[in-house]
Amino acid sequence: MKPDFIVQGEEVCLIPVVAESSKEARILSVCLAMMTQIPALSKSLLASCNYRLGTRAKIEAWTEVILSNPDNNKDRPDALLQITNGKNTWTALIEAKIGKAILSEDQVARYVGLAREHNIDAVITVSNQMVARADHHPVHLTKNQLRKVQLYHWPWAWIQSEAEVIKSNNAVDDKEQSFMLNEFVRFLDHSSTGVEGFSQMNKAWKQIVKDAVSQIKLLKTSQDVEDTVGAWLQEQRDIVLLMSKHIGKNVQLKMDRKVKDDPVARLKHRIADFCDNNRLFTILQIPDAASDMRIEANLPTRSISASMRLKAPQDKKSTSARVNWLLRMLKEDDTQGRIIVKASWPSVIDDTSCLLSELREDPNRIQCANPKHAPTAFEVLLIQDSAVRFSGSKTFIEDLEIVARDFYDLVGQHLKPWQPSPPKPISRPKTIEQTPMPSETEALLEEA
Repeated sequence: MKPDFIVQGEEVCLIPVVAESSKEARILSVCLAMMTQIPALSKSLLASCNYRLGTRAKIEAWTEVILSNPDNNKDRPDALLQITNGKNTWTALIEAKIGKAILSEDQVARYVGLAREHNIDAVITVSNQMVARADHHPVHLTKNQLRKVQLYHWPWAWIQSEAEVIKSNNAVDDKEQSFMLNEFVRFLDHSSTGVEGFSQMNKAWKQIVKDAVSQIKLLKTSQDVEDTVGAWLQEQRDIVLLMSKHIGKNVQLKMDRKVKDDPVARLKHRIADFCDNNRLFTILQIPDAASDMRIEANLPTRSISASMRLKAPQDKKSTSARVNWLLRMLKEDDTQGRIIVKASWPSVIDDTSCLLSELREDPNRIQCANPKHAPTAFEVLLIQDSAVRFSGSKTFIEDLEIVARDFYDLVGQHLKPWQPSPPKPISRPKTIEQTPMPSETEALLEEA
């Protein structure tokens, strides 16, 4: 049932009849219509808003809504979403952008105010702008502005990724819903929709790289530095979505606990780290992988790397035995010779490293100076020296995403963590054979 505060609004259509230029209205109507018909999709998307969708919940949505507001009739949110679960109702205003269009602070603030005035629970924005989490909004509003209203952001590429993961896992049993989901994925994948991932770094990227190579100190107060880190934070979210689609499972972004709930503090933290180390990195948590996957861009060397670290098997004593344990998992070689194995050693001994191809010829080539020691851990890296391409705002992103996929295909999917073998029974010394005790019946007969 349409809420009383809606003066005007059309129920969402799966096949909307809109002008050819109204890409936003078309894609949003299709997306919301899919949410009303496919519970698995709506459950996945709404989980990002900390909303648990009940099995009997009813989802309704209206587009081009006008709310009763005598003081301001110019604001027309793109849609209103309403979920009814028994006597409880949850509502959200939705504002969508497509293509290169970005959200403005003024418009988002007005819609938050409009939501607060009508006791609407949340405002959800949708655009091609990337964020680490739905509650890390690209537009920063004050706590006072967000009083009584939750603000969330959904990147279109994230919605596409969620739909593809649901499809890959065959999470929809209903035949009609499965057909609709497949068509939705195909629709979002078409270039005409305007759905885009993060495709290039900021304008100052080339100069930032040049300064880092020249060992010019990067300043925390520099706007170019802030823009560079901000661009990287968007790109790392895009890598998460890329890898999620690549493996058909939801990959998560690992964030520092101290700043994960505060996007502003997180940006400042990453700026400080970038200025100190001249490196940008991201850590991905991949379901059931041997360890987290670290992706790093080293500006001074203009190289990109992806890596995983795992503990060496403790039940093997020699270096060659531990190395061979690793080599048995890495059966495929990289034709470009980009895979390197690094070994960590006990005490204060420096790490050693060599090419994977060299280890295949001689597992002891990675041995430290003391032959009595065996490595305690291995780190497998795929390193690509991008040279000139590293400084290009688009080519850098292209190479970064290639490295992430190649590393997982060649290394990540094959690694398994070492686990100790189950304990064996303790051997006991043989005892002198004893005459078995007579049964109770036999004892009574003897007494008789």
